[in-house]
Amino acid sequence: MKKRISFAFNHLQYSDGVARAAIGIANLLSERDDIQVILRPIYHVDKSVMSILASNVVVKPVLGFYFSGMSRILNRLPGALLHKLVFGMKESDIEIGFQHGTATRAVVSGTKKNAYRMVWVHGYDERLTLRKYYLRADKVVCVSKSNADKLKHDLGMEADNSRVDYCYNPIDNHEVEKLGKESADLPAYSGVRMITVGRLSPEKGYLRLLHALSRLKQEGFLFQMIFVGDGPQKEELLQCTKDMGLSECVIFAGAQSNPHKYTAKADVFICSSFAEGYSTSCTEAVMLGVPVVSTQVSGAEEIIENAESGLVVENTEDGLYENLKKILEDPEVICRWKETLQNSKYNFSVEKRSLKLKELLEI
Repeated sequence: MKKRISFAFNHLQYSDGVARAAIGIANLLSERDDIQVILRPIYHVDKSVMSILASNVVVKPVLGFYFSGMSRILNRLPGALLHKLVFGMKESDIEIGFQHGTATRAVVSGTKKNAYRMVWVHGYDERLTLRKYYLRADKVVCVSKSNADKLKHDLGMEADNSRVDYCYNPIDNHEVEKLGKESADLPAYSGVRMITVGRLSPEKGYLRLLHALSRLKQEGFLFQMIFVGDGPQKEELLQCTKDMGLSECVIFAGAQSNPHKYTAKADVFICSSFAEGYSTSCTEAVMLGVPVVSTQVSGAEEIIENAESGLVVENTEDGLYENLKKILEDPEVICRWKETLQNSKYNFSVEKRSLKLKELLEI
């Protein structure tokens, strides 16, 4: 009999980093004849994603739609009822709450005695708002070693190392490279082209990135900056770009079903976030041979160390400004980083990272 492994998370759409990680894991596990993978997206499902999922991965949407406040409504449900809604009536051998919030609460609220329950932590719950749910899980998995070590300490679980572990998201580097080869609708540019991919929201630090770019432009530096994504801060960022006189060198490409074709055409990937777990977009940039400059957030040092190129900078506007200035003053460093990445990017391969995943799932 096949081992059933169910993943619950918010939205199944390729623009979502958590969903991309779930797709990568599902496709990897689907290669096994003795495993049945079930994806349980709670809200929105982008049907175009189905074309990149293995044919034997089962997708069972929970609701299929979303409106503001829906998560609060779901979280008022009794735990056992929420579990049945999210994971269904048929028992799985392994149930995984793959995203912070509703999925985490649902997975540990089940009454089935035989299911092994895991919680995946992509960011870091600084205030430990879900502490009681972490403690009820059979295993808590962080997506970076630094976050796992911190969570063990914060939960007082250093003595029980088996309960909290880490696993870098095994993203399909072959699929990322394939998508990166597609053409992108970008104006020709011969200078340093920088890019960032993510939701246009305050935690991504895009406003301070624009301020840093404005300072560089005022000093006469030439560059092109591309923002790929959409979100609640879009209008504010567009207005700031105009007010700062950056319209000629900053491009907002909007949300893209395939962001990799844009990243592959860039010289440097910028992560300006205030906080991250282990950035999927940074990982994908490295897979495409594009060096990363990231603020000091969780997972950043691990990414740069494994990539053997790029920079981790102070988590401030000045940190971004000063280090981007150094790169623009000496763009040859980009060539050296890219040359290194031709070999080091394979540290991020799905084959290498899948070994830890299989260990965690005991398969």
